[in-house]
Amino acid sequence: MKSKSIILSVFLCATLLLSGCGSGDDSKDLPAGSTESKTISSSAKSSSGFSKISDMADAWNAAYELNEAAINDYEDMPILELVTPGTAFITGVQYELLNLDNKDGRFEGKLMMAGYPAFIEKDDKKLVFGYDYVRDKNGLAPSMLAGDRIVENGSFLMDKEYYSSEKFTERDGQKIDRNYSEFKRLKDGSMICFDISGSSLNSQGDAKIANKIIFIRTGQDRFEFVIGTAATGPEFAKL
Repeated sequence: MKSKSIILSVFLCATLLLSGCGSGDDSKDLPAGSTESKTISSSAKSSSGFSKISDMADAWNAAYELNEAAINDYEDMPILELVTPGTAFITGVQYELLNLDNKDGRFEGKLMMAGYPAFIEKDDKKLVFGYDYVRDKNGLAPSMLAGDRIVENGSFLMDKEYYSSEKFTERDGQKIDRNYSEFKRLKDGSMICFDISGSSLNSQGDAKIANKIIFIRTGQDRFEFVIGTAATGPEFAKL
């Protein structure tokens, strides 16, 4: 049970740490290499109270933590599957560092931790973000090879309290892994999440078709989850 708490804390702390970094100070300059296409200030919060990706990350963490004790006390809980969806925000909040003043416009630069050239665009209550990068050297895992194309596309609709992102790796014109995540805050304050992943290779780089889908709804006095598996691969259909 103690090990479960440690795992959960590591992931949540990583997200909160990056969230704090993204808050920024209005007097700071844009990161080196960043560009701005518009300078219209639009830092006021939307009617949902969200103005940044880190706000959504904080809301998810707060809703999840309401049930942390029950999760840790249940010995049969598949803890990693329930923690994994929240890690989508670890990459998400890095985009905020490209627009520290939270202004409308398009901003470009390298993600702080990932290191990929990326962009974020803000238009009033809507954010879109992403990167499209080709590895110039092999990664840590055998499945990460130089020449692989890695892509992320995401959006955050602040007034609808809805966040989504999709990531995939492409090799020789074919997707070899893909992940799609959605987060939504409901009227009762609870939050739901879909996290769908599919791959055609295992971590050693050997052929293996596998999929996993995770659904979570968490809020005051409620925690519901469904975990499913399949063998469709990266070309799965979104729900």
